[in-house]
Amino acid sequence: MNNGTTSLVHPEIRSIHSPDLEPPNVPADPFDCEIHFHAHIGARETNGEASFTFTVITPVRLAKSADPMWGRGRLIMPTFEWAAVAQSLAALLALSARPTWNEVTHELNRELELVEGVS
Repeated sequence: MNNGTTSLVHPEIRSIHSPDLEPPNVPADPFDCEIHFHAHIGARETNGEASFTFTVITPVRLAKSADPMWGRGRLIMPTFEWAAVAQSLAALLALSARPTWNEVTHELNRELELVEGVS
């Protein structure tokens, strides 16, 4: 029965990894680093997923860049911590539920960088 509410598609993390660093290792200086990530995100209770990339960067590393840069695709953290990366991504996903998967990927693509759509 539809009581006037719209059901939402809730995204979930299927996998997340960094080509730069394997857990539980941390960078030589967790306060001054830039780590790239790939995340596969899908809708709960479905098989399809989309692939996104993002970079975790610390303010110290950001301040060392002489060139202007855009912020999309970057998670700025005071210090690198694996748990904080996962928690930050989970929080973003919780805020990105939408009526359709297309709307979910569009919303996630505002912060992350969409690499591939549903597979």
